[in-house]
Amino acid sequence: MAQRQDAEPVRYIISRAFQDDARLHRLRPAHQTYWRRLFHQGVLVGGGTWEEGCREVLVVRAQDRAAVHQVLGADPYTQERLALDVTVQDMDDLLGAEERAESGQAAADPAPAGRLSAHELRVARLMLEGLTNRQIAERFMVSPRAVEQHITRIYRKLSISRRAQLAVALRAEATHTG
Repeated sequence: MAQRQDAEPVRYIISRAFQDDARLHRLRPAHQTYWRRLFHQGVLVGGGTWEEGCREVLVVRAQDRAAVHQVLGADPYTQERLALDVTVQDMDDLLGAEERAESGQAAADPAPAGRLSAHELRVARLMLEGLTNRQIAERFMVSPRAVEQHITRIYRKLSISRRAQLAVALRAEATHTG
């Protein structure tokens, strides 16, 4: 893999599962305060929880994986060793196939049924960056309803039901198609 320039942070997708433990509920305010502060600093780009707070996906900007692990290490959940499973994926590597297609490095075949089109991948990337449906609509100069329809198709193709599941589903999709 090519070395990255220090000037440009990389977006990483972090997926974590947690123990169903009373400490999880007790530490939730500290956990939320920690990540809210990182959001205001521009480190946390987006994410969310599901399965009653026992899973989360985070999108963070960092210089490298070591910086990602340093950020994770300061999280109260990590300090209490509540994470059962942690995966860190370079978002640009995950969505790299789209970049290659847009630059002409790959054939522009329509997406087979079940796979996301290049445009759906662009919408998904903006969702992961934390843009609202309205902001995505403004970016593409379409109605919010059109964006909602794209998101519905994305969710259907990836067999998910909410935004917080998107990063993990895209990672799985890239693994199956890559």
